[in-house]
Amino acid sequence: MHPLDKMIAEGEHLHQDFKYFLSDARKIARSVAAFANTDGGRLLIGVKDNGKVVGIKNEEDIHMIEAAAQVFCKPEVDYQPRIWEYGSRRVLEINIAPSILAPHTAPDESGRPTVYIRKADENKVASAVERRYLELKFSSGAVNMAIGKPQQRILDYFSLHNLPFEPGYRYDIPAIATCCLMSGQDCIESICKLILLNETV
Repeated sequence: MHPLDKMIAEGEHLHQDFKYFLSDARKIARSVAAFANTDGGRLLIGVKDNGKVVGIKNEEDIHMIEAAAQVFCKPEVDYQPRIWEYGSRRVLEINIAPSILAPHTAPDESGRPTVYIRKADENKVASAVERRYLELKFSSGAVNMAIGKPQQRILDYFSLHNLPFEPGYRYDIPAIATCCLMSGQDCIESICKLILLNETV
């Protein structure tokens, strides 16, 4: 069996995305940034969503990936390209490792730098919690936080409502902030630090 057949059989998922062709480096930058911001993954270019191999047309796809990763992703994203010969067709595989420079941004539809993450088989705009979590996780300094009354109120709130400490959870920040007598920004900051402290336990 060709190695591509095994990869394609997996379908699109958290760590894999198919691209029929590349037409916009800014759009592909969202996929590159999302993989780098999450757990890494690979792009298979020249493969339709249904898994049919159509192949790449020319070497321009390699240059478009370069522009996506090094020009439109901020900071730029490292990647490893590989070309597979598949019968008379060629498929471009792009491997992206999880990045220690996260969060990486890519332009949204209006050109605004936006943090994207990978969820299931899609790229999603990161929530305020996910974005701050990445900033804190990959900052140069250690995460320190004193558990004062506001943080204790958050811990009590989470316990009462059986909420998980997960960056991808969709928290109702206005409700939590109001109940815990905090600003929305302070609430996000405390939740992210608690998530990170919880991960080290």
